[in-house]
Amino acid sequence: MSGDTFVLPVAGEQIILLIGNGATPEVFSHSASINTTRGFTGSAKFSSTDVADDTNPSAAAKTVRAIQSTDLSFDGAGTADGPSSLNMLQWSQGVNPQRNCKIVFNLSGANGGFTISVPLVCESFAITGAARDKATFTGKFSQADAPTSIAANA
Repeated sequence: MSGDTFVLPVAGEQIILLIGNGATPEVFSHSASINTTRGFTGSAKFSSTDVADDTNPSAAAKTVRAIQSTDLSFDGAGTADGPSSLNMLQWSQGVNPQRNCKIVFNLSGANGGFTISVPLVCESFAITGAARDKATFTGKFSQADAPTSIAANA
């Protein structure tokens, strides 16, 4: 029908975690082990207070909330890649434990794309495999400090 508006579907591979190498200038690259599923989560912890209606004490109170903290995490999985798996293992074991990263929603800014620059730590990491099958990788990366920027892509 004319005039209908449809959502702009986004392929899962457009969600990308770029990991900084710590050099000056810093170079960011994608882990080859994060090649099947990936996603990020933003959350907030808050306090809530019920505030009574002073004019009508019999009325229901209203709830007021205040954000106490925010958090970001990134999860990824895929077929394990040797070199990037070694890098993840070293990261999970405290070699450069806090790394500058970019979480990229790889669309143009006009289409809703954005980049979050945030230091992350490797919270968990696993490589598993079965006989006669390929090894798989899973990892979770959590915010180490506040994001340095959240901006629309060009």
